[in-house]
Order: sequence, then structure tokens, then C-alpha cells
Amino acid sequence: MADKITAMKPDVLVFDTPEAVAEKAAADFAVFVQQTLATKDRFTVALPGGVTPKLFFTRLAQEPYPTQIPWSKVWVFWGDERCVPPDHPESNFGVAKQYLLDKVPIANSHVFRIHGEDAPPETARAYARTLHDVFKMDGQWPVFDLIILGMGPDGHTASLMPRTAALEEEQRWVVENVVRSLQTIRITMTLPVINHARQVWFLVTGAKKNAAYSRVQAGPTLDYPASLIEPENGKLTWYVDKAVVNPPA
Repeated sequence: MADKITAMKPDVLVFDTPEAVAEKAAADFAVFVQQTLATKDRFTVALPGGVTPKLFFTRLAQEPYPTQIPWSKVWVFWGDERCVPPDHPESNFGVAKQYLLDKVPIANSHVFRIHGEDAPPETARAYARTLHDVFKMDGQWPVFDLIILGMGPDGHTASLMPRTAALEEEQRWVVENVVRSLQTIRITMTLPVINHARQVWFLVTGAKKNAAYSRVQAGPTLDYPASLIEPENGKLTWYVDKAVVNPPA
């Protein structure tokens, strides 16, 4: 059972430990899926990469969630991906597969991975086509039921890195983002896609995230892309541990 400390404000929940963050997020995920499926025939979620989500995936893979959640109606996507094959240790898909998807009864046809092993421009175009096919009735932008995000110590989220070109994108749904600071290219959903979701959750743990978290909460800036997540018609929730908010001295 999660050991909740307090709700600093309606959209920020603070917990004692990373495990407690995962516990509460998993419980809320189950409730949200069930609520959504009461009026819709599918639940669409975009999963994150990074370290913190592993605990969330691990908890979802444990009872009661494998049997409690109607996984046959859950459609899974990713907010971003590294340009690596699916069996690579850094693959966001690979991590989710190992810690969650292989352990719950989800249909392979409802899992839509980003093909990071292909050429980045084509990968971005192909994933955008996938989203257009699935969300074609939504209008100019897809409307995910839930997009789950992490945040790096530099304030990036998904693969929207500080001061990169992807932050300025206003037309495309998915882009290949050149990250010169890391000498790499990442595939990422764009800000308008994320900000059209019904709900967006951040899962953030660890004292090393404190400086970025504080700056993000201060207001929007291109230097901290997580601060640009402001759902237009949805709800934003931060699930954080107390080390993020008040790091030990």
C-alpha cells in the first residue's frame, strides 16, 4: 500500500519512496483504465523510457493488475525511442516488454513500438502514419487517454531535449530529434501530441531531479522541456518521491 505523504497541490503527489510512487501510479492506472473502458472500447496509453518506469512496470506486472486490468482492450504506444533495435538494453520498448508486456495478457496487435533500428527520418514518418491510422477520427491531433512521462536531470521529457528543434514543431506528430549534446538522434512525439492527451502523468524520483523539478514548476522555458507540458483540455499529474521535492542535505 502506498505511503502517501501529502498532495502539495492538486496535480502533485509526493511519496516517501520510488516504490510508493510506483504503487500509487499502478493503482491509479488500473482505475483510470476501468473508468475509460466504461464508455469506450479501448484504452490508449503511451509509455515512457528511463529508470523510474521500471518500478511502475514491475508493479503493474504483479497481482492484482494482470487480472484486474482488461489488458485485451489496452493499446500501447511509446512517447519516444532511442535509435536502437528492440533487443538493445537501451530500447524503451525492450524495457517495457521485459518488465511488463511479457507478463500481462496483452495482444501483440495492440502493441505499437517505434522501430528504432530503422533510419531515423523513416522511423519518425512510419510511426506518425501508425498514429494517424489509429487516431484518424480524432481530428488534427491524436487524443491519447494517457501519456506517461519521465524527466531527466536536465529537464527533458520524452526525447524533447533542451533547446532542440523538436520543441518548435507545430505540425508533425512524430519527429527525429537531433541531440547534439549526446551526439545522437532520438525519435519522439511532439509537444502538441502530448498536450492533447486526456491525462498526462510524470513519474519522477531521486534527488538528482530536484533542480530540474524546481525549475519546471517555476514556469515554461525551452531550457527545461518538461515545463512545456501543459495539456490543453486534459489533466496533468506529477507522481514524485520526497527526494525530488526536498533532497537530503
